[in-house]
Amino acid sequence: MSSSPDRSPHALTARGGATRLRLIEAARAELLETGGTLEVAKVAARAEASPGLLYRYFGAKDGLVAAVVHAFYDAYDDAVFAVPVSADLGWIERERLRLSREIDFLREDPLAPIVVGRRLREPSASQADAERLATQIDMAARNIAHAQRSGEVDPAVDARLAAAAFLGAFRELMAEAMSREVTPSRQDLLDTIWRLGTSIIPGT
Repeated sequence: MSSSPDRSPHALTARGGATRLRLIEAARAELLETGGTLEVAKVAARAEASPGLLYRYFGAKDGLVAAVVHAFYDAYDDAVFAVPVSADLGWIERERLRLSREIDFLREDPLAPIVVGRRLREPSASQADAERLATQIDMAARNIAHAQRSGEVDPAVDARLAAAAFLGAFRELMAEAMSREVTPSRQDLLDTIWRLGTSIIPGT
């Protein structure tokens, strides 16, 4: 006797999650192949799914694009911000390590020039990017405020303004770097942003 299909909520969620992930990965591959454009029919074919299934999970093309951008930033966060750093290091040493990881991630992830370089023209991509940038600014502002409390950063600095200025400069730096035929070395990028960062966020 053949067993009946598992229709428990957990099994259905697992299958749905796997399908959703397959569609996101297919959309990522399509964006990499085209340099930043995406067609629903091609994504569905690449994922071996029907266009209707794509609309079921993402509502529209915009929803799929936003999901790809958020997945990119999830990987970004895992590679940069979720990595534990020794508490024995001072704030400056920790920040240089974090910046090194950040530069490495953006230089190595093939989707970075498309997302950070703003080659995605869909409004949903800009919205998702802005949401994640705001989250990064929040984290950076808390980080600066912590360094101020520990006496490592000038207490007169407005933490959130400094965080926004630094991250805005960093993103423009990386967008320019990734638009070149030969990407500058990690050390050149790190030295450039570090010099700027120390002027925006001076130590005590």
